[in-house]
Amino acid sequence: MKQPDILLVMSDQHAARYTGYDGGMADTPNLDAMAAEGTRFDAHYTSCPLCVPARMSFVSGALPTRIGVTNNRQTIPETRPTFLFPLVCAGYETVLIGRMHFIGKDLRHGFMKRIGGDMTPTCWSLPHSVPAAEKGDLYPAFASSGEPKIVGGGESPVMYYDREIVRLALEYLSRPHEKPQFIVVGTFGPHSPLVAPPDLYLKYRERNYLPPDFHVFPDFVSGNPWLASHRFPEISEEQGRKAAAAYCALIEQTDGYIGQLRGAFGRYTKRAGHAGVFGYTSDHGDMIGSRKMYGKQTFFEDAVRVPLVLTGDGIPVGRIITDPTGIMDLGPTFCELAGTAYEGRFVDGISLAPMFAAGYKKGVSAHPVLSQLMETAGRPPEEKLSYAVMVREGKWKYIRYHGSPDTAALFDMENDPDETVNRIERFPEIAKHLNDVAEQAADAASAEWEHGERMRMSRWLAVCEAATGTPDLERWKDNPETARGQLAVE
Repeated sequence: MKQPDILLVMSDQHAARYTGYDGGMADTPNLDAMAAEGTRFDAHYTSCPLCVPARMSFVSGALPTRIGVTNNRQTIPETRPTFLFPLVCAGYETVLIGRMHFIGKDLRHGFMKRIGGDMTPTCWSLPHSVPAAEKGDLYPAFASSGEPKIVGGGESPVMYYDREIVRLALEYLSRPHEKPQFIVVGTFGPHSPLVAPPDLYLKYRERNYLPPDFHVFPDFVSGNPWLASHRFPEISEEQGRKAAAAYCALIEQTDGYIGQLRGAFGRYTKRAGHAGVFGYTSDHGDMIGSRKMYGKQTFFEDAVRVPLVLTGDGIPVGRIITDPTGIMDLGPTFCELAGTAYEGRFVDGISLAPMFAAGYKKGVSAHPVLSQLMETAGRPPEEKLSYAVMVREGKWKYIRYHGSPDTAALFDMENDPDETVNRIERFPEIAKHLNDVAEQAADAASAEWEHGERMRMSRWLAVCEAATGTPDLERWKDNPETARGQLAVE
């Protein structure tokens, strides 16, 4: 097969449970069609339930602690390898259309073209007052801490941004291009604010859905201060139903964009006479009321398990992969599909292409999948840190928070997919093995020290950048006055 054109849609904050093919409440006919006509990965995990570390891990194919990105105020240097580099060397034109949450002087990291800009600041020193003025009352609702507080039907910056990014992508696909294409289209939805088109919001309000574990607080949740900090105990069932309705509506809207992009990509490859691979994933999920938590930054399934569906030439039809896989595996996979490789001492991910073989059997390519998170509380110099890690291997999922040994948890994901029973006392040898895997990946105390040093560096960068002029480049700034918190339906 000749080098295929490849297009990946990467959304922001889409929990895998909220897809039709996974039995979720959101209607996702385009993703359902992709799952039926291609291969879906049902145990696919982010390497960090936080935007920038997850995305930098995606492009680098390495763990957040290995690349030195454990916070949204950090980035990789321009010399850090990404899987885009071998694609360029293999003759590809690498194109980013929309969101990737790059920050600093290098806003490419191997993408030859960037179209459309990003929603979030692309520099270190942009005053909060600038995006706050552009987003109005909705500005606090972009953060997990404000997510469930503004919910309803109306207009939001996310709608306008995603609409523009998809328009630009469709325009790009309508034109001929000389080289084989590797394209990432990055949408901001279904990330909060939880403000959705009124008709879609009302559709899901009528379903009156509340996450089934809205009131579930096992001991390993209430006894873990870091997990407890992500809870919203004051949220009522009515507020929970509204938040879930808006989230499902935003996912259905994103699914519509996926359908448009898949159709345009198919027409492009047909005109060009090329093979093609089309995929969809997200950087991390959203708790959206599970255990009365909102946003990301936990290792529960809604925050760390994300959709991954691939379809096209060389991709098996109707295959369901249940072996755990991770976001770091995507770069090596795309490179192998493109006839090159992304591997070596800088790369933690592995290619998933062997899973497309005709005789593939479960477990053949099994490997531990890790996710890392730096929990923070307070501000320097009193800031408290806890390096947290998740290891998923086979049916087992292990979670540990540094400094809180009594809160470690072990879940049997085959028999307890809702993570309700901590099995660590029943299977201590399994927990020890997975803990050893976690310790081989990173030393907790070192990770916390390095995080603190990087945060100090980012503060220096902000001061120096402000002193020479804030380069507020490649940021989308076109939010209209009508999309700043005025809800049509609550």
